[in-house]
Amino acid sequence: MQRNKPDKINFDEIKPQLLQALRTKSKLVDNESVSLVDGFVSNPISMELSRSITLGGPMMPLVMLVGNESGQVYFFALKALIPNIEL
Repeated sequence: MQRNKPDKINFDEIKPQLLQALRTKSKLVDNESVSLVDGFVSNPISMELSRSITLGGPMMPLVMLVGNESGQVYFFALKALIPNIEL
């Protein structure tokens, strides 16, 4: 039996789950104060590199934390944080 996948995932609806997963799964050792960026980031996945820009194709959905003092950016795969989420 195939489950129906949602047409979209609303960031605000899963934000509490994301925050909990980041608290338990992230290994930010510097104890830096960070902020979760509201919204998803998509990173393209490609099997080859060239000088041209490829549009379309598979993407990896990510969430992003930014260091409040340093501006350091941390990316986390959405599926790694919430494994049971339907994409």
